[in-house]
Amino acid sequence: MGRIVRFSEFDNYLDNLKKERDEVKGTILDANVIITLSYSPKKYHTRILNFIEKEITAKGIKLFTTVTTTQEYLEFYRRLLITEGLRTVIHASSPIKIPQKEKKLIEAQSSVLKKREQRGDDPVFYDREIKKIREAFYDPKSPKGFNSWKDLCREFLKNQLPIEYKSLEKLKINYLSKYQDDGKEFFNKEISWDKAMDICSNMGIGFSDAMILNALQSSTLPFVVSLDVDMAVAVLGDDSLKDVLMPDGLIDSQIFKN
Repeated sequence: MGRIVRFSEFDNYLDNLKKERDEVKGTILDANVIITLSYSPKKYHTRILNFIEKEITAKGIKLFTTVTTTQEYLEFYRRLLITEGLRTVIHASSPIKIPQKEKKLIEAQSSVLKKREQRGDDPVFYDREIKKIREAFYDPKSPKGFNSWKDLCREFLKNQLPIEYKSLEKLKINYLSKYQDDGKEFFNKEISWDKAMDICSNMGIGFSDAMILNALQSSTLPFVVSLDVDMAVAVLGDDSLKDVLMPDGLIDSQIFKN
């Protein structure tokens, strides 16, 4: 196997796949696909949504997330929620008041972020920027600043982050684990760190991507849906891997561009 499959090729691909096996029970969604499904400003939101609804779930194929993709999904929303919260508290109308020093730092980081947004980037602080802002609240001589940061996190994250996690259920995305009764049937091999390291070291892709491909290799699921070029690179470099489904435009612009 080891093919990069365009969305436009999926019907023919699925027909051929069904000739090789009795049925296609499900697919793993990469974290970037899950985030794009749930966050409409994302570039490929409409294309992913239409493809998943019309070509995947409409044909009885279940959607799965792994521990790695779930972690990446929640990490995105952690940064998004903190970013939105911090940008809110620097407004004059905010009921939450913070010291001027911290406010000025958030304003400065927001200006940097605004320039990235104008280039088409997500309206999300980098993790290093969040850490820089958080450090400004710390005062070794007093716990007040530390407690203020904790209050902000409770305000921005405590209630909202569980809601984002439950959104996976609304999207009809199931958690895939060989340690859960409803997931055991989809695994036919042991998941090993050695195999994940082999996938990573073959083409130098990110280890989280290698972990997702490793889970796919250990399951009966035939393909992963992804927006990550690293996934395509891994497949191009190792034809023993399973297939990766991607939007046509992404393949043409990022992988097989002239």
